[in-house]
Amino acid sequence: MTSNTSTERHGPTPAFSGPTVALHRPQIPQNTGNISRLCVAINSPLVLTGKIGFDFSSSAVKRAGLDHWEHLQFRHFHRFKEFCTFAGKRRIVAVTKAARASALDFDYQGDDILLFGNETMGLPPALLRRLPHQVQIPMWGEVRSLNLSNSVAVVAYAHIRSVYGADLAHSAADFPRTYFRGKNEIR
Repeated sequence: MTSNTSTERHGPTPAFSGPTVALHRPQIPQNTGNISRLCVAINSPLVLTGKIGFDFSSSAVKRAGLDHWEHLQFRHFHRFKEFCTFAGKRRIVAVTKAARASALDFDYQGDDILLFGNETMGLPPALLRRLPHQVQIPMWGEVRSLNLSNSVAVVAYAHIRSVYGADLAHSAADFPRTYFRGKNEIR
């Protein structure tokens, strides 16, 4: 049987690269684990900045990540200044409720870095004042915010659509069936 992480699986075109996803001071290990899985799926590097609110080697993070850890492009910068040095001239696009531009209609560039705040406080206002490129995810219902991993998925795919077009798709042959047959078969 071939799994989605098997060396037998054909991957996306090598030229395809999703946006760099950066999380500033994440606090919930399951969210970071889910986001890391997304980053592997869309060939995006994951960057963490600042103090992380959990042990990154914790079982909760690994459980959410399961079989993809070896494929994750990962960096951690303890200080935001180090992260800015790493970013260089690349655009840092902050995702915040305070933004006026919609993440769904933003003119992304291929080398953008998408920056997300932590689950309870978002991005600090002092940091936002230094970042001219900001987007929001439109919300109309009676909620304070969306889950961080959901927000990353929405904005990352909006970036991919903007940069690569709406017709981008993988081949179903690249992802063979991974369900098993037997007494516990999934139907």
